[in-house]
Amino acid sequence: MLTLQKLELFVYVAQAGSISKAADHFLMSQPNVSQHIQDLEAGFGEQLLIRKHRGVTLTPAGETLLQYAQEIFRLVAEAKLAITNVSQLSSGSLALAATPGVGIYVLPECVEQFRVRYPQFTVSIKTGTTAEVINLLTESQCEASFIEGELDGIRLPSRFGALVLDTVQQYIVVGQAHPWWTVSSLSIQALHDQPVILRQIGSQSRAWLDKLLKERHIRLRYVGEFDNPETIKRALLAGSAFAILPAYVVRHEVDLGVLRLLPLTDCELQRQLKLIWNKEWPLSPITYAFLQHLADQYPAIHAALTISRRHLR
Repeated sequence: MLTLQKLELFVYVAQAGSISKAADHFLMSQPNVSQHIQDLEAGFGEQLLIRKHRGVTLTPAGETLLQYAQEIFRLVAEAKLAITNVSQLSSGSLALAATPGVGIYVLPECVEQFRVRYPQFTVSIKTGTTAEVINLLTESQCEASFIEGELDGIRLPSRFGALVLDTVQQYIVVGQAHPWWTVSSLSIQALHDQPVILRQIGSQSRAWLDKLLKERHIRLRYVGEFDNPETIKRALLAGSAFAILPAYVVRHEVDLGVLRLLPLTDCELQRQLKLIWNKEWPLSPITYAFLQHLADQYPAIHAALTISRRHLR
């Protein structure tokens, strides 16, 4: 029998090219997923997948079914967005992804304000590098992701939109034990051969900084590499190295007077906060409602909402 569940499984297998990935995603056994696919093939009287040593590919019949199935689920998503009154839902969930700084320091306050209005919803935020966050979006583990930084070297699928929400100023950050504690600003040349704590290699934050310093022939003395802004802050509080961070990461410590922000006088340290989402697919009602809420703080989000509403007939 043809059901939406079987079609959903088929679409995921087709897009992932793997039955095992579909089994992991839907918390099913591989034989169970295979049986559903076989049921579809028996119902259509056509082979839909070609099983290979590593993964699967679609037959011509499978390609045709994928196109129809995607249109079916697009119509279902459009119907949900057009009709659903989220305030009347008894439960629901919102899945977001973000790079560490955004996920730890920016989104939680916005999420809590959203939950005050919609306490019946649960919200999850997965954090990772830019590449990891985009992969979560690609694998449909979230509908909206937020990154601070660049997309250099990242292959963004054409169906994804990247919307700049804000410009984020970066600063030299030092603790009380640092020799720069009493200065008010710095030249970028002052950073040369100074001890620094950095994000890990492979992060866009690290790639951005390495490129900026290389262009200006600045060499730093690396004394620490961490994948979490909280760890970087702890290291700054305990030692005499510096780091480059946005103000929102250290706002609390700056207010307490234990960390200090120093601007550069001759170099702009700026990155961008971006929303990444599937612009070719209608947002779910709860994700749409969250982005509406977030648009009060970041008006540029209205552009993403407008694109999503265009799908409605």
